[in-house]
Amino acid sequence: MSAPTAVPTHPTFWRDRIVHRFVAVAGLSMLADLCTKELAVRLLGSSGYVDLTERLAFFLVWNTGVTGGVSVGPFTASLNVLVTVMALWLVLIVVRPMAQVDARATMALGLVTGGALGNLASIVAGPPGVADFIAVRLSADSTMVANVADLFLWGGALMLAPVALTLLRLVREERAAQLRVLPQNPM
Repeated sequence: MSAPTAVPTHPTFWRDRIVHRFVAVAGLSMLADLCTKELAVRLLGSSGYVDLTERLAFFLVWNTGVTGGVSVGPFTASLNVLVTVMALWLVLIVVRPMAQVDARATMALGLVTGGALGNLASIVAGPPGVADFIAVRLSADSTMVANVADLFLWGGALMLAPVALTLLRLVREERAAQLRVLPQNPM
């Protein structure tokens, strides 16, 4: 297996069914994220809070940090944009080869990409920060607040676990096959 080194630019890349599915999943995921953020901002306003269950609520907060709300000072937004663009470039390189090995990769990478694009669009075009509005109480003192993009990112990443196991199995099988064909060195 040889690793691709650049984002494919050949016209057939963009006509490939795998790429079409990937782009559709990514686009729909991004659209769902942006629409739910807009809806949350309009319905919850600046101080809205809606209890759904003992542990789940809608609560609007503006995340101005990187993943998990961590801040790296004035460069946080720039760092977010840079890391997201690099990750998207990497995904474009691997989506076809991974999907040819395991079809689940198309959906998983599409969800991850859609979530990343949704948060990227919010960083670039929105007010300062990304709208997080799905609040999950982890304990009496701790609440995690996320958005639909985060759910797509986490869900896609979890869906990649079996894909990674398939790739690992194939690499091991390839190595074992190579060892079988190597000439035996008599001592």
